[in-house]
Amino acid sequence: MLRKSLPRSLPRLTALLLAVSVCLPAHALSEGKTVQGEPWISGGVGTAELERLEQGRKRYSLRVLTAAKGSGAYLADAVVKIVDAKGATVLETRADGPWLYVNLKLGEYKVTATYKSQVRQQATKIHAGDNHEIFFYFEEPVERLPKGEKG
Repeated sequence: MLRKSLPRSLPRLTALLLAVSVCLPAHALSEGKTVQGEPWISGGVGTAELERLEQGRKRYSLRVLTAAKGSGAYLADAVVKIVDAKGATVLETRADGPWLYVNLKLGEYKVTATYKSQVRQQATKIHAGDNHEIFFYFEEPVERLPKGEKG
């Protein structure tokens, strides 16, 4: 009787949940320093991490988000590289979540994010008291249940 009550979409739903868990790292928040000696933090998987990031938000001059184009689903594991106006790499790291917060010294920077061989780049200029946000969107297929089926 229990077998009949399980939805036909259960195998698809299980596969979707497994795919999502593979995309998001288990350890999440990581922290470090740029070559300029400034702090950075990345993560944002789960409510607790998002709350921790939000609490420190104003301490960072730049926030970088990686997400799926169209759906806006958060993406983890992008490589983010920040280069200053002289061409020196200030930070290069694999983000442990969709968010990377970094405190940059005043100046101009090129920010590049690479996700599954897709490369996106934006420029930014940091002024005193700035809190910039850069959003990078990548092509990433989203698993959807067939029409009429509920998860």
